[in-house]
Amino acid sequence: MTDTKPNQLVECERDGFPILNINGEPHCLAEFVNFCIGRQKVIDVVVRNNTLYYVFENRHELPLLCYCCGEPLECHDLQSIKKHLRGRKLQAMTWNVEELEDGRNVIDYKLEFSTKHGETEPLMVQTSTLSANKMIHPILCAHSGVSLPSSNVPPVIATPSSNKQRRRR
Repeated sequence: MTDTKPNQLVECERDGFPILNINGEPHCLAEFVNFCIGRQKVIDVVVRNNTLYYVFENRHELPLLCYCCGEPLECHDLQSIKKHLRGRKLQAMTWNVEELEDGRNVIDYKLEFSTKHGETEPLMVQTSTLSANKMIHPILCAHSGVSLPSSNVPPVIATPSSNKQRRRR
């Protein structure tokens, strides 16, 4: 949930998505999410600590959270959700500011996933912008927060084997 006033939002100059505080730094929401899971296929859906996560082929895990309160979305039938989501790719995102009944303004953030098995319309999934902030990143992702050690050792260079075979008689 991002409780915001429409005139306080800063939008990215490249794509018009909001610039939000993600992992303690300002990021364009679309660029951040696209960097981590754009065009990636959902390979699993899991529940941890009552939170539903989409697991992507590059090992990022995106929690699904209510767009208006930021709480985990309920999962009534995990097997059905797995069957419905596995194999879909994240292909687009949309957002707009929505005023709730209590007068708060929140970002209505939706993820668009590819069609499956003859469907004609993509699958739209509504989630909170906090999902980006709470995404689990694999260690090699630039957004994982883990600094990888630098090495002064030159990389191993693979050389093709020689055409001559050595034989011992």
